Amino acid sequence: MKPFSWSLPLGLLAVLCAAQSPREGPMPLPPSRKPDFWELDQKATPQQRRIDIRQVRQQADELAKLAAGVPSDVSHLQEGLLAKDLNNNLKRIEKLSKQLRQELGE
Repeated sequence: MKPFSWSLPLGLLAVLCAAQSPREGPMPLPPSRKPDFWELDQKATPQQRRIDIRQVRQQADELAKLAAGVPSDVSHLQEGLLAKDLNNNLKRIEKLSKQLRQELGE
């Protein structure tokens, strides 16, 4: 009977000690508090970028010039003639419009 009388208090002591040991990992936050990474750091926000007006105007002029030539090239298609630079002009139009959207959108 002696071993049984010591095993019960030892078992209870082991359970209590295990319950008091530190947890692994972070402690959960209360529901009313947001994690710190949800808040934006004011220093981390990018500074407003200046728009190079001269470059934007040059790209817009080139875009207008290329776009003006497309209808005449398309009308030549009805006659069976395909302008060899039409594909390159259309790709350049796409590239310029994307650049302008990025410059002016930010």
